[in-house]
Amino acid sequence: MMEEKIFTPAQTELLQQAVSYFKKYPVYAKLFWLMKQKYASLGHLGGSFPLGALSAEEREALLGFTGIDPEKDGAVRLPYARLVRALEKSKFGALTWEAILEQYYGLPLSIKKETQLRQQEAKEAFWKSCLSECRNEDVKSWLSEILLERKNGCRLLEKQYKTDASGLRLLLKTLDSALGRLPIYSGQRLLLPVFATQITGNPHYFDDGSAACSLLLHYGACRFGEADTSLSAIEQRESLLYQMGLLKDGLSNTCLAFGLIGRKRDGQLHEGLCGFSMEKQALPITLQTLGSLSQLLAAEDCRLGNDRQPLPDKAPQAVPGNAPIIYILENPAAFSYLTEKYPAHAFLCTSGQLTLACYAAMDLFPESYTFYYAGDFDPEGLQIAQGLKKRYGSRLVLWNYQKKLYLQAMSDIALSPARLNKLEKIEIPELLEIRQCLLTHKRPAYQEGMLENYLCPVNHP
Repeated sequence: MMEEKIFTPAQTELLQQAVSYFKKYPVYAKLFWLMKQKYASLGHLGGSFPLGALSAEEREALLGFTGIDPEKDGAVRLPYARLVRALEKSKFGALTWEAILEQYYGLPLSIKKETQLRQQEAKEAFWKSCLSECRNEDVKSWLSEILLERKNGCRLLEKQYKTDASGLRLLLKTLDSALGRLPIYSGQRLLLPVFATQITGNPHYFDDGSAACSLLLHYGACRFGEADTSLSAIEQRESLLYQMGLLKDGLSNTCLAFGLIGRKRDGQLHEGLCGFSMEKQALPITLQTLGSLSQLLAAEDCRLGNDRQPLPDKAPQAVPGNAPIIYILENPAAFSYLTEKYPAHAFLCTSGQLTLACYAAMDLFPESYTFYYAGDFDPEGLQIAQGLKKRYGSRLVLWNYQKKLYLQAMSDIALSPARLNKLEKIEIPELLEIRQCLLTHKRPAYQEGMLENYLCPVNHP
């Protein structure tokens, strides 16, 4: 039996129109009966359909839709491939013959039990053969979980099996090799096209939309954890790849930084970050650069020796009431103002909604570091602040989220009901006062109006 289909209202209407059209011509009753029998026998449509001798009226009806001109004399046999092309060129081209047949008869297409049993046995033998060919035990375990427990990814494998079983076998062999050679296992970061070329010789092998890319992401989610849902759909995919040591685009995804130094995976300091830190200049750190680092540090907490390594006595340590601080700003204007006013301290700027590079940067700081985050007092700004607080917990302090500052910086812009509705999801205690201010006054307050209240360093409790 075919899988249950869910159609949009437009598709349902188109199906009804198609059935109404075909029911007007008796010749299609003959054709559809043959198609239904073929499906029951094979489990799919194909081959050709012998209609026998037809009347002039029946030939005309076939010619009108299919474009096939049956000979006046002799038996008529319609190839299924020609019927597919005719349907694609018609106003019903968004449909399939299977869907039309089910709507025509009002029942799902069925397969003869013997055929269904043979197909099931063949499919099980295929999966067993593919699993036996896996050399990587972890990949074999992952595929077994998908197939036996019908986990996420099973539908994709089933679809690939139906359309191109031999191609799927080759794909699984390639994945078996690729997943055991992920860059993260050797402490590296590689651009995805470079990795694809190393594995297959084709830089586009794991391109978006391909079955190979989908299965790669399924594996990443299963083995490394689902991506952060606070990221956009695109960045969720990039996050999964990043966890595997793969970079979709290592240059356009950036985080603005000031007063930071970084340690590379070989233990040496990153000369570029050191240079910008010494010059007291901000720079955008790309995801590619972040992927080459094992740690980020605040320059103010590290005195460099002659070998440009942080001296042991100045390495960041957890000191009660005096932990190293990274100040994080939502807006570039606030970032620019504070870095100029307080050049001895370390800052990050998210430029609005956090990108994967921002999260990657924050995750590179030692656990002893504390984040002080300040953003706009509007529904979107509170959503960002809440997401960060939930992610980093006690390590992150919401900086200057006070009613008096809201009233001081409140703008004349009116918030729409749609934007105010976003406040329903704000629930952490530190944001409830600002949430109520927004609900009461229905106006946002922006960082640019509170700059004088951001004092560095902050007073530790």
